[in-house]
Formats: sequence, structure tokens, C-alpha cells
Amino acid sequence: MRNNIGLRECLEAVYLEGPTLEAGGMIPNDEDLPLLLDRVYPSHEIVKIDYFLPGCPPSADAIWAALTALLTGQEPVLPYQLLKYE
Repeated sequence: MRNNIGLRECLEAVYLEGPTLEAGGMIPNDEDLPLLLDRVYPSHEIVKIDYFLPGCPPSADAIWAALTALLTGQEPVLPYQLLKYE
């Protein structure tokens, strides 16, 4: 959703125009803060992803099954029941 809004417009909406902000806000400009990119990228376009759990968020049972498999040295194989959404 952020990719449809310009970076400057996004920062102004968040730091200057938000309904919960007090007057006199300012956009952070600290050299220790990382520079923001012009758009948001999916994590798999930036770093290698070894495993992907579908869902937003994935179910607790799917997370548990994947972590249990990884910790026991197995490849995570999730049954259909953990991946279906109704």
C-alpha cells in the first residue's frame, strides 16, 4: 500500500499530519537512521529466504510444526490442514 504514495508525502502524513500528533512535529533527520527507499520491497527481493510460511500471520500450529522440524534437523513439510484458510 505504501508504494502508491510518494516518500515525502508518506513522511509528512506520518510525522506532520497524523491525527494523534501535537502541533510542531518534525520529520526525523538523524544521521544514525537508515535512509528510506522510494518504495517498499518484499523481503525475498532483498535477502534469501529459506522457508516461507503462508498466512498473515501464519497459524500458530504452522509455526510450531515448522520450528519443530527445523530444530530436529528435518525439512519442514506442512500438511494441508495447517495451510488451508476458511
